[in-house]
Amino acid sequence: MEKYKVIDKITINMNEIQANSLLIIDDHPVYREALGEILNREFKNSRIGVFTASNAAEGLELVNALDKFWVVLLDVKIPGLSGLAGIKAFKQKPNVEQVVSISGRESSTWETSAVAAGATFFLSKNNTSLNIYNKLKPLFGSNPNFSRATIVDERPDIRLTYRQLEVLRLISLGHPNKIIADQLEIKEQTVKIHINQIFKELRVFNRTQAVLKSQKYQLLGN
Repeated sequence: MEKYKVIDKITINMNEIQANSLLIIDDHPVYREALGEILNREFKNSRIGVFTASNAAEGLELVNALDKFWVVLLDVKIPGLSGLAGIKAFKQKPNVEQVVSISGRESSTWETSAVAAGATFFLSKNNTSLNIYNKLKPLFGSNPNFSRATIVDERPDIRLTYRQLEVLRLISLGHPNKIIADQLEIKEQTVKIHINQIFKELRVFNRTQAVLKSQKYQLLGN
């Protein structure tokens, strides 16, 4: 017999709950449900659940109610709790692994401030659903049990996001900020923000120290 749980107006099939899920928060029902349907189909084989919410309060209720690890795709311009405050609210939740900011506005308007507030990266709604899927998929990693990007080997206090690990990898290859920005399709200012956060997490003061410590703790693999 199937068991269902009702949260407000959201009905959830408890037999279909996966350990790792994507939460799409957008106040435009047509866009939200269309994107949710497409991403649910794409992520199905990876056993990654896809949920939707119309506002941050509804999304936080889901995050609090379900014992899961979440990647949150958050529209930065929704009524109520949104924007930078919304990013920070979800980042404070221990079971939220990543927050990705999305908006119909140009990336130059939000990207830098969203990343500074804790977003892994910024996505424009001008992307196709397939492009959005391809951007989100690596955040779940190759491990079906997907745990946070926390390095537990000797230094459990080092926590780097997927995008920060990408930046660190490119730093280790000797690339300057401009090349890193071009390869990751982000602004140089955003690269600088990521690098500052990497230095803070690794407790280093320059790129050479960051690379040496990443090698010591095998942050980029063997």
